[in-house]
Amino acid sequence: MNPLFSRLLILLWLVASAMAATPGVTPGGKFQGMAMAEGVADDRLAIAGAKVGRTLSEVKATAAKDKSLHVTADNRLVYMCKFIGPAGGHVGTTSAIQTGPDTSTFTGTSPAVTATSAFQLHSRPGAVRVLYLDFVGYIYPFSTGMVTPRFQLSGTTNPLDQVNLNAIRDIWMHVSEDFAAWDIDVTTAPPLASARGQRCVIGGSSMDWLGLMGVMGISHVGSFGGLINGLDDPNFVFVDDGYTPDAPVPSNYEVTILCVAHEVGHTLGLDHWGENWWAGSGGEYTFGHFISGHAGVTSVCPIMGSSGLVGWPAVCNLNQWSRGDYPFAYASTLTGTQDDLAVISTFVPLVANDYGNTLVTATAVSGSTITAGGVISSSTDVDLMKINAGVGPLSLTALTQSTYRTSVGSLKVSLSLLNSAGTVVARNYSVAGMGSTLTYSVPTMGTYYIKVVGVGYNPAITTWTNTGITGTVVGNGLTGFTNYGSIGRYSLTGSWTAKPNILPVASVLAVPTTGTCPLVVSFIGAASSDADGTVVGYNWNFGDTGSASNTSTAMNPSHTYLSPGTFIASLRVTDNDGGVSPAVTTVVTVASPVVKIGSMTATWLATTNVEITGQAAVQVVNQYGVPTRLAVVTVEVSGSVNGKAAARTDANGMVYITMPKQLKTSHSTYNFHVSNVVLANSVYAPGSNTPASAIVSLTR
Repeated sequence: MNPLFSRLLILLWLVASAMAATPGVTPGGKFQGMAMAEGVADDRLAIAGAKVGRTLSEVKATAAKDKSLHVTADNRLVYMCKFIGPAGGHVGTTSAIQTGPDTSTFTGTSPAVTATSAFQLHSRPGAVRVLYLDFVGYIYPFSTGMVTPRFQLSGTTNPLDQVNLNAIRDIWMHVSEDFAAWDIDVTTAPPLASARGQRCVIGGSSMDWLGLMGVMGISHVGSFGGLINGLDDPNFVFVDDGYTPDAPVPSNYEVTILCVAHEVGHTLGLDHWGENWWAGSGGEYTFGHFISGHAGVTSVCPIMGSSGLVGWPAVCNLNQWSRGDYPFAYASTLTGTQDDLAVISTFVPLVANDYGNTLVTATAVSGSTITAGGVISSSTDVDLMKINAGVGPLSLTALTQSTYRTSVGSLKVSLSLLNSAGTVVARNYSVAGMGSTLTYSVPTMGTYYIKVVGVGYNPAITTWTNTGITGTVVGNGLTGFTNYGSIGRYSLTGSWTAKPNILPVASVLAVPTTGTCPLVVSFIGAASSDADGTVVGYNWNFGDTGSASNTSTAMNPSHTYLSPGTFIASLRVTDNDGGVSPAVTTVVTVASPVVKIGSMTATWLATTNVEITGQAAVQVVNQYGVPTRLAVVTVEVSGSVNGKAAARTDANGMVYITMPKQLKTSHSTYNFHVSNVVLANSVYAPGSNTPASAIVSLTR
């Protein structure tokens, strides 16, 4: 599940095989019995490769090219990284190198840290995975004697003095930049027991831990993703590699900064990037190459490589993830290629896109200023922001990862301004640094789009591939650098002349607009529009002053009218520039509920063998024909007798009027007439009665 790791250079002339030959303490536990993979039997290599999804051929190809790859006693692949570059540079060629002369936390002034806050830093709280940078010391649980002390730079007397705290902050900031494109929280705070990801232990000496000089890091291949506070499988970065001249000191800890991402890269399944510079053989670490004409970047090398350039580590100030876009590139794999970003993304997902990348989905910006930040997560990621600008000056500034000494972040950013059709009308490419500043005089007021994109560099030419939305500077990996690894955080500020705002137009649709209470009305404001921007707010007033829910800010709300009356509902909408539309109204007429006679029948009922009685049955219903309970029905009787009676309807809406008993042989006539129906909060509608006369007669 793991390899070993390492990644930067040392100026000393060292032979890779010296690492295996140097006597020392053999690590125990999960690192026990490490042997150089090139000399391990095929059956063990096959087992080790299968644990990380690699074939025997793939493992042997890597082992033949990379002396840093080892196999443990329990048959696991591990990298022991020394960052050794052959002295003297490339042999037999001069063309391998070019000769010659919140996001604000990361892009602005570095935050001050204390002995408390230095161990509470988070790059992306709540992310799906965690990379825990452990500076507090670690006892390896699988073997005795493998203890990493607290992080402390050479030349300091206290691990918690400000020099060491600032170093912890700087390392955290730069590692956060390396992993900014992924949904991972790079943190110095101990994670929860359930956190999954990787612990990277930083501190100590390779001499104390391994009994070897020159080792800067050690990592199992593909170990990323375990429970960090369970029986985790950490990787290690040593602050002191055993060579005093190269031990990181208060004035220089680029080595440690670079080693961390390199070693974590191994846990994410990455191998070393090297170079083919002798026929038939290769160097396991790339030299990197100088570039000219760019004041912000003097030389480049991949994170999973190292550097043999004179003046390292200060000279190699741009370190990016790679796919081999540099001179004589090869990875220590079977194919000699490796897509770093794709491999990492099999362990950790990329972050969600923070800005739209089309004119339709562009993020709308209100007002005439912007203070924003974002992440460029790939060479095809385009961040678009929609603005409304008036005639006059426009200025934009994008800042990238702040620099520690000469080490810059991964992202080289560029700014463009597009018109409403998506055509670039202004752009900036600066060779003074990694950021970008754009100024423009807007000739015509209207809609424009700010475009932020990662770019590469070609000393010969710095032009866009096209002038549209996706246009960029691809760059040249042989003499400069490509935009493949130009990913990371940026901050953006800017201002422009405010454009006279065209007020939005509200649109109101109500369904239904008439009915009886309780009446539920659906209001639709979705058709509201803004000619020069977007509608961002809705303010409804339903005209129902007695209701606690008389207003709403939803686009398409509903409201229930509980009382009869005529109500004037209104809508005002707000656009992205803060403009408010005139109110648009609609009338809702609500009537009281109706009661009426739904049916009337009369019949003779036998009470005894010789007696009968006349009875009328009356049903009261509402306007929907539903029987109505508790309605008071008044019935007047005429004919053989005269009188009046009243009764309340039952659950079926019925009342029954029964006449006195009479002999079956007697003759009589009864006329039953409903003269009134009364129900609280309802209106009697005699014109809708059935029968219309509200009379039924019975004769015998």
